[in-house]
Amino acid sequence: MSTCDDVFSRPKRFLLRLLKNYRSALLPVLSALLLAGCYAFVDDEAPPEWDDPAGAQQDVGAIAAAGGPGAGVFNAKCAVCHQMDGTGIPGVYPSLVGSELATGNPDLPIKIVLHGFQGPIERNGTQYNGVMQPWKNDLSDQEIADVLTFIRTSWGNSASEVDAETVVNVREATKSKAGAYTEEELKSSL
Repeated sequence: MSTCDDVFSRPKRFLLRLLKNYRSALLPVLSALLLAGCYAFVDDEAPPEWDDPAGAQQDVGAIAAAGGPGAGVFNAKCAVCHQMDGTGIPGVYPSLVGSELATGNPDLPIKIVLHGFQGPIERNGTQYNGVMQPWKNDLSDQEIADVLTFIRTSWGNSASEVDAETVVNVREATKSKAGAYTEEELKSSL
């Protein structure tokens, strides 16, 4: 005599056996079809070239040359936070456009780039409380001079250029500085 469990177990066993057989036969067939499909789109001729009908493609070297060597450093290290146009992100990263700190005494931005900056500040009525990393181990004196010159002479800023010798002098004078500068430390260092 057969039970209900027997009635349902036979089709279940049959389905499992069928699935197992299909899986072992179907997997190689599907794999072969997939690979054949991939190769259908492969062409061994020359790779395609991008056609820029709008003419939007720009030479990165030309962009850096237009802003001098400091533009390349700015785009690589600073633009992530301060944006390509120097306007920053309101409430997160301050603008460098018209910044008295960036365009005033060149020693201050040199100190900030060398050792970093942290803590609360207010710029143009907007509060900021963040951290800028130090770049003293990542940028050469010439690169710091170049990027600060770029900042001080771009976006309508019209401050004097910064030379590498000034960066060397500030680096030497502040070599014992531990940690990032705060607003108060920068004001008292003048």
